Amino acid sequence: MNLSLAADGIVSILLLITICYAMILSRKLNALRADKAALKTLIGQLAEASNSAEAGVAGLRAAAGDIGRALEKRLQEAQSLHDDLAYMIERGGAAADRLESTIRTRREAPKAEAPHQAAPERPRTASPSQPPRSDSSTAAAKLVEQMAARLAPPAPSRAERELMRALGGRR
Repeated sequence: MNLSLAADGIVSILLLITICYAMILSRKLNALRADKAALKTLIGQLAEASNSAEAGVAGLRAAAGDIGRALEKRLQEAQSLHDDLAYMIERGGAAADRLESTIRTRREAPKAEAPHQAAPERPRTASPSQPPRSDSSTAAAKLVEQMAARLAPPAPSRAERELMRALGGRR
């Protein structure tokens, strides 16, 4: 009997330990279930934030594409204007060089003839019956100067000066 009583005592102690362990395990499982619900909520929020971020990225890609196309169009327009301006500057420079050469030639022509003449003619005073006569080279020089004055552009504006400075000071 002693042996059976001792065995019953050991079994009852083991049952008490098992009950205590089951209670502790039950508390941990309840806490895990509560955390599981919170985890599901957190996962739902994370999925929603991820979808929102994907939509935002797609919107940014579309906006960047639109901006890129608009920028490309502006760059093409600017390149076209740059080419046109470079051509105009080149043509204007060539025309100015030709005009300057013509004016210089016309101005130097009377000076070259001056040593061969005995004395320069004085312009006659105009009388009502006779108009004043002028030298043909002087008249041509005056005509060239008048043409140059008409063809010469007005003084460049501030914006034009800045543009010329930006284009490398071609003038």
